[in-house]
Amino acid sequence: MISDKQVHQVAKLFAAQMRVRPAGKPAAPETPWRPDSVELSRESREVQAARQAVQAAPEVRTELVARIRAELEAGTYQVSGRDVARKMLARALADQLR
Repeated sequence: MISDKQVHQVAKLFAAQMRVRPAGKPAAPETPWRPDSVELSRESREVQAARQAVQAAPEVRTELVARIRAELEAGTYQVSGRDVARKMLARALADQLR
C-alpha cells in the first residue's frame, strides 16, 4: 500500500530532479502531456465480473445447512470417504493456484 506521505516524497524528489540538470546534458525535448490510460482485456473483465458475483453471493447456503441438519437429527447423514478425499485434494490444488 502506498501512503500519501510516500506520494508526496516522490513528487518532491521528481520536482527537484526537474529543476537540476547535470552540466553538459541538453534538456530533453518537451513532449505533450498525455493522461495515462489503462485498457482491461476481455478475460480481465470476466474475472472481475465473476469476483463480484461471488462477493454478492450469500455467505451461508441456508437450504444446504437445513438439509444437513435435518439428516443429522434423523441419523441419516452419511459421508463418502471418497467424496471427502476428492474435496481435500481439490482444495489443496486450489490453494496452490492462489
